[in-house]
Amino acid sequence: MIKKITNFVIPFVITTIILLVYFYLVHGLPVAQELEKTNIVSVQIMQGNKTINLTDDEDIEKAVNGVKILSFRYGEASGGPADTTCTFYQRDGSKIEIGANNDTIFKNDRQYVGVNDSCQLFGNLIQGFFFSEILQMGNCIINE
Repeated sequence: MIKKITNFVIPFVITTIILLVYFYLVHGLPVAQELEKTNIVSVQIMQGNKTINLTDDEDIEKAVNGVKILSFRYGEASGGPADTTCTFYQRDGSKIEIGANNDTIFKNDRQYVGVNDSCQLFGNLIQGFFFSEILQMGNCIINE
């Protein structure tokens, strides 16, 4: 009986570990898994020299969803200043600050290596959601 269980459990555990490592190598780890829109009172977004403050539930949800696309890997980040930064003020009085430039993610004064262009996608999403006056019909700005 124990041999049958062992013959099932060991390959299952090995396969699970291999899949977790593969997922990490391909997709990285999410930066903002602890963010819940119900715990957030307001959001301050800075992109370039522009700053906006959000208090509407729908806008807060957009900001949370935009940040949740960021994925990172451990390693040496290239640094530099953040192009886009979102500061989430929570009901308990704490704040979570998450930002990114082309390839580095910043979270509460720590730097991480961005994965799969998630940093650029984050910047473009925030720009499209909240700074859309920059994007005009027929005049599209593409960051390369």
